[in-house]
Amino acid sequence: MALRAPLNRLPKQTLSSLPSSTPVLLPRTPNSSPWHYPPSARSLATVAPPPVTQSSTSRHGPTALVFMNMGGPATLPEVGPFLSRLFADADLIPLGRLQPYLGPLISRRRTPKIQLQYAAIGGGSPIRKWSEYQSEEMCKLLDERCPESAPHKPYVAFRYADPLTEEMYARLLEDGFGKQGRAVAFTQYPQYSCSTTGSSLNELWKWRMRLEGKEPEGGGVKWSVIDRWPTHPGLVEAFAQNIETQLATYPEE
Repeated sequence: MALRAPLNRLPKQTLSSLPSSTPVLLPRTPNSSPWHYPPSARSLATVAPPPVTQSSTSRHGPTALVFMNMGGPATLPEVGPFLSRLFADADLIPLGRLQPYLGPLISRRRTPKIQLQYAAIGGGSPIRKWSEYQSEEMCKLLDERCPESAPHKPYVAFRYADPLTEEMYARLLEDGFGKQGRAVAFTQYPQYSCSTTGSSLNELWKWRMRLEGKEPEGGGVKWSVIDRWPTHPGLVEAFAQNIETQLATYPEE
């Protein structure tokens, strides 16, 4: 018996008119928490605030598509800096006032062991290679399906490994997106958590303020955010296909 109904083709749509079910984080004032939800939706696992609107200029592209993730060390020498950033992140591992002291201590102690584990799988994490490949392929697909917001340009922003959020943001500005260019922060965590997606978005806001300021010259980057998609039909279909494929290997009895 099939585990799901057949997946229908998704309707063609532009990034500039996200469906109302797409959750979007809204920037707040510089002295408050940078992202918030409508009060009525804060207790829900999935929220549906009004869709982001864009200016007529940004609506016609180019559009930056930023894949956001935790990242991983691509080489063994990168393991130490990766762990240092990870244990320094109070959103992920809250250690209170001792964070500046315990974080570096824990990362130094764990680095040799973690290096051995990465050595066993080839000397590093493949997440950068696959993230860059996926973002490039997605932009090609969006160029075909959503010409209104083309060209789509791929970027990757990792929280704890290269390319870091600040590196990505500097590239955005170099590429001209600081003059009201449109960018979509697309978290690669399907479910929302303040320790993963929340941490990445806080880092994005921090570098937005540092590199663009409160009133960016030229209008600044115009951000949209896709912060969760656990029930997206494509994700459900992928899970179902993998389950069905594995179930087919078992005997019928």
